[in-house]
Amino acid sequence: MTLPIEPSNAALFGAALHAVLVAGEGPTREQRDVARAFGNHLFGSDPTEPQPTVEPAAVAAALPDPADRRRFIQLAIMTELCRHPRDPAQLGAVHDLAAALDLEGPELDSIRRLATESVEAATYDFVRIYADYLPALSEQRLLDDTGTSSNDPVSWEQLDALAALPEGTLGWAYLEFHRRNHFELPHPGSPEPAYYVCHDMGHVIAGYEPTGPGEIALGAFKLAACPTDANWMASMVNVMIHEVGLFKHGTSDQFVPFGGAPYPGPGPQFGAMSLPGASELIAEAFERGAVCTGDINAADHLALAPLPLREVRRQFDVRPLRHPMIADDDPSYWP
Repeated sequence: MTLPIEPSNAALFGAALHAVLVAGEGPTREQRDVARAFGNHLFGSDPTEPQPTVEPAAVAAALPDPADRRRFIQLAIMTELCRHPRDPAQLGAVHDLAAALDLEGPELDSIRRLATESVEAATYDFVRIYADYLPALSEQRLLDDTGTSSNDPVSWEQLDALAALPEGTLGWAYLEFHRRNHFELPHPGSPEPAYYVCHDMGHVIAGYEPTGPGEIALGAFKLAACPTDANWMASMVNVMIHEVGLFKHGTSDQFVPFGGAPYPGPGPQFGAMSLPGASELIAEAFERGAVCTGDINAADHLALAPLPLREVRRQFDVRPLRHPMIADDDPSYWP
């Protein structure tokens, strides 16, 4: 499915998303903001406004294309997961739609476990399944023959060599990303280092900083650019960390159970999509990713590292953000 949503499906998407929002106790302010941003950017209507009633079977009949069905359920899941506290009726509405659309997957299983079991059970189940996608989400040059991060020092010399690259190149920008965010460079002793090289190269190319909203936006961007199962799982990981608080990054393991408020404050738990400007950033990410000419996640970033960042972005048609996340973002680094 292309984005924004085709006009023939736009009204249906709005009505079906509205049905999820009004289930149970209804939407929170955060949900309304996210749904409204999705509507404005992706299908031209406001799902928070009254809509014609639509049953799951009618949604299924109107969306025979599996890609259309999957796109809808992804938006519905993201909207449902930004409700705090969880509402079993909304969860049920999403599952009823998924069943009618003949969709199933680990993301739906994890949501079900999140509602009915412990944080530990939901975390370990999700991480176990996610591990199958790690090789596809990792820097291929830094994997060994088994598909895991290489321990061969020679492989990692490629990362050390980035320090010799001139200002303005992708490799230089990658090191700058780590410097300004006070991140240690991935190395064979850190958790899933080949994954994080690939992931952070995506941050640099797409222009998203490693804040909660920036992480979720990066996942949305890559999913819209190339809607593979691996990119969907990566997007879900960002939501599970920064919106749901299901798990967090570990020091020796990639993820460990958390089960807390990712952004605690007065009143009920809230997540990254409630922060100022976050819903617009994430909805815009779907738009920006949709016009890309390839999957930046699957690129050979170490081969591209000597190229000017501007040229790399031009190759993938990565367009500037309306509101850059870097205070001194240099326009000359964009096409």
